[in-house]
Amino acid sequence: MYAAPIPEPNPESELSLAEIEATISQVASKLDARFVSAGEALAQAYAIVERLVSALEGVTNALGRDAAEAAVDNMRATADRLERLPAVQAARQAGLESIAAGARPLAHHINQVKRTLDFLRICGLNIKVAAAGRNGFADFADTMNVRLDVGEIEIGGIGSEIERLTASIPALIEVDRQLAAECVKVIPQVPRKLAEDAEALQRHQAADAARAKRIATVGREIHTRVATAIGAMQIGDITRQRLEHVASGIQALIAWRDRADPATAIEVVGHMVALFAAQASDTIDAFHKESQRLAESLRGIAPSAAQLLEIKAEGDRQQSGDDSVFLGALEKSVADVAQVTARLRDADAKAQALGGSTSDSAERLAERLRVVHRVNEDVHLMAWNTDLRCHRLGDEGKALAMVASEIRGFATALATISAEIRQSVERLVSAVTALRDPDAEQGGDAAEALTESLACIRDGAQRMREGMAGLSEDAAAVTRILETTTSNVDCEAAFGDALRGVALRLKLFGTPCNAPEGAVGAALAELLDGMARSYTMAREREIHTRFALPGTSASPQASMDDDEDDDGLF
Repeated sequence: MYAAPIPEPNPESELSLAEIEATISQVASKLDARFVSAGEALAQAYAIVERLVSALEGVTNALGRDAAEAAVDNMRATADRLERLPAVQAARQAGLESIAAGARPLAHHINQVKRTLDFLRICGLNIKVAAAGRNGFADFADTMNVRLDVGEIEIGGIGSEIERLTASIPALIEVDRQLAAECVKVIPQVPRKLAEDAEALQRHQAADAARAKRIATVGREIHTRVATAIGAMQIGDITRQRLEHVASGIQALIAWRDRADPATAIEVVGHMVALFAAQASDTIDAFHKESQRLAESLRGIAPSAAQLLEIKAEGDRQQSGDDSVFLGALEKSVADVAQVTARLRDADAKAQALGGSTSDSAERLAERLRVVHRVNEDVHLMAWNTDLRCHRLGDEGKALAMVASEIRGFATALATISAEIRQSVERLVSAVTALRDPDAEQGGDAAEALTESLACIRDGAQRMREGMAGLSEDAAAVTRILETTTSNVDCEAAFGDALRGVALRLKLFGTPCNAPEGAVGAALAELLDGMARSYTMAREREIHTRFALPGTSASPQASMDDDEDDDGLF
């Protein structure tokens, strides 16, 4: 801001209080304008740096231990799983072949059960014929046939369950065969490339995060120093107020002098001018010292602003290319993995479906086997009861006893076959359950997960670009603001000579009264009391004490608000 030259009073000329008051008032006004403008500019710089720090902290969070790190972990986990895929596929192929082989004996066992049930029906018919309707043997045969009907239904259900369980196995074997061929083409190079990309991504993100953190650290330092400078700007307001107090004191003195007795006025004016000289000199010294310190502090911020650009340029050189190139390479890796995982997903889905239906099938098979077991026990018990009745019939029951003995033999055979069926079903269910890949259940669709990871990576890169986008402009703006503000607060050239001239003239013409009496004492008491009431600074009251009249209060009582202001200003 341009300041019009302020005339320098001639210290050797006659004291002109009006001229001195005009000079002081003019300096105070222009000083206030400069510092208000400087404070507004610093507030703008503060807001710029605050926005920059906030944006970069967002970048640091985006590239830290959160979703981006999870994306890297997911890429590595996918790569590891694909590396293990041939072994998993081979184990599953062996399991499927084992299931297919284990299902074949079941068909033979079921046929054996059906034949045994048919023989038992024949035995029941033979009992009817041999008993010729005597002693309830016909009822026994009918009851046994009912139980055999139940067993036949259940064993037929077991056969259907086994067929459903194994029907999808040939197709799944074919899918795995195709997957094995696919594995030969892409493994291990594709998963290894993905793992390498994950490591590169982690390094890339770590470098970006570290760079953003360094810039944010410097930004916070600038932020703090600008905030401190804004606080130190109050020296302008302090100086303005103190100069205004001196100016208002001079005005009051001029008004009193114009109506006072000339003889009295000489001593009163000398004493008051000495007070004004002390207040002005102290104000000027404090202002000169604090404004110089403030200007040096502002100049010290500029290198930090330049450091922001140096860190950004360093990062740009290290990247040696746009993020889009890096992301393009990642997208290619993800696309390659997607081709592999399409067939893997199909095989997994079918294996999971087969395994998922196994638990229901196993429960149904177990229930049917329990029914068959109860039928077998019932038939066995009925055969023993028949045998006992035959013994009571003597020779007439020999034929029936022979049939009952055959029934017991077939029931024993049925129990043996049922046990073999149970063991085969348990092995089959275990083999199918073993097909289920726990990694597939935990990881879900690898291609989809990688796509989500890629989206997260893109988001982090975008946030990094946005955080860095205005860095150059922001740093340049802060630098310009600091240069302008430094010039505004460094007021030596504009006001130094004028203020020193005023202080010198006041000192030359100031003569303190040692023991004023009478009219001089009364006039000084009135003027000094009015002056004391205008003070808002503790330092002003300290200086005033040196010029207070003997026997009066060293410093008049200040208001509570004034005391609070003193603490903040000095």
